[in-house]
Amino acid sequence: MMRDLATVAIVGAGPAGLVIGHMLQRAGISFVLLERHLQADLARRPKAGLIEYRTVQLLRAAGIADSILEFSAPNHRCEFRTPLESAVLDYSALTGGRPHYIYPQHLLVDRLCETLTEKGADVRFAHSVEVVKQGRDGVMLSGTGEGGVRFQVACEVAVGCDGSRSAVAAAMTGLQVSERRLPVRWLAVIGEAPPLEGHTVYAAHPGGFAGQMRRGPGHARYYLEVPAGDTIADWPQQRIRDELATRLVAPGRLEAVQFSEPMFLDLRVRVIEPLQQGRLFLAGDAAHLLTPAGGKGMNLAIQDAIELARGLIDRFAPDRNGSRLAAYSERRLPVIWRTQAFSGWFLHIILASLHDGDEPGAATPGGFALGLRNGWVRALQDDPLLARWFAHAYAGVDQK
Repeated sequence: MMRDLATVAIVGAGPAGLVIGHMLQRAGISFVLLERHLQADLARRPKAGLIEYRTVQLLRAAGIADSILEFSAPNHRCEFRTPLESAVLDYSALTGGRPHYIYPQHLLVDRLCETLTEKGADVRFAHSVEVVKQGRDGVMLSGTGEGGVRFQVACEVAVGCDGSRSAVAAAMTGLQVSERRLPVRWLAVIGEAPPLEGHTVYAAHPGGFAGQMRRGPGHARYYLEVPAGDTIADWPQQRIRDELATRLVAPGRLEAVQFSEPMFLDLRVRVIEPLQQGRLFLAGDAAHLLTPAGGKGMNLAIQDAIELARGLIDRFAPDRNGSRLAAYSERRLPVIWRTQAFSGWFLHIILASLHDGDEPGAATPGGFALGLRNGWVRALQDDPLLARWFAHAYAGVDQK
């Protein structure tokens, strides 16, 4: 069995784990990053793609934006559509010219992995952490590496960035887990053609929600609200094409588009409290799950990572100041809950089918919920104070 030592062990090479790795490397703090997937597989996992203005500023201060990640594709507007009307909100104008930036998560992860390994960081792919044990003097992680070789890593601190089934979270006791599963399922596909519009589109239709998210000049990610019992086989290319054209009110505009990488998203939310216990810490999806509404998940994970990395750097600097690290959970949880609140509210804006409660028809498109959704969209158009609040919360800009 292989056994190694490191100051910090990071479990999971998603956006959070990789950002922490970059910041620790710049600070000269030893770490090992353990990722259960192969590096090539990470680059084939399309997910989120909108980076908030606030996140870019934090990455710039951390020395990652501009030097490693180039944010050159802004998104200034979002559009709300129904079969009868369209409302375009220029949220960048309402925030003083502060947009989102388009950077698909799998490309961001690939770039961060590439640069981290080029700099000689200890990143180990195909290493699955199975057991985490915390002791008075450190943490021991054990699992299975490439080729079935067993390994152990001893460290002072372990950070779980390993998703909703985190091995680090499993080693923490007495956690409070607040969780909710929503009666909504989305089908997500990649359109192999330029986006229909040069901005984000949210469409509420009596048949259910549809959305278009830009992923670059030649691709877009599309969402369709679908019945919970559907399978991928129920959604051949032509059905996807027809349903998107109907709900996005885009007749004839998708006929030549090919769709790839279909996957289902079952919407659920979760927050774990606290985010730290002794020498164990959580960030990203290991700490919280959000709906895709508003594009907040990757942003929240990166923001967790930057705050946690700053605490770790202070803790393992020569003066060993652990005050910021000790306050990590206290500092992040209010932000997490505020973001959950916005994402939950926004989900009700874009879904014409979502009801609160368990009454019959809780996920039936149309009806009263459609009227409420139309009411909110009209309020965003007519109330400048509401529009300003939405623009800042959506784009990730602090109001001053």
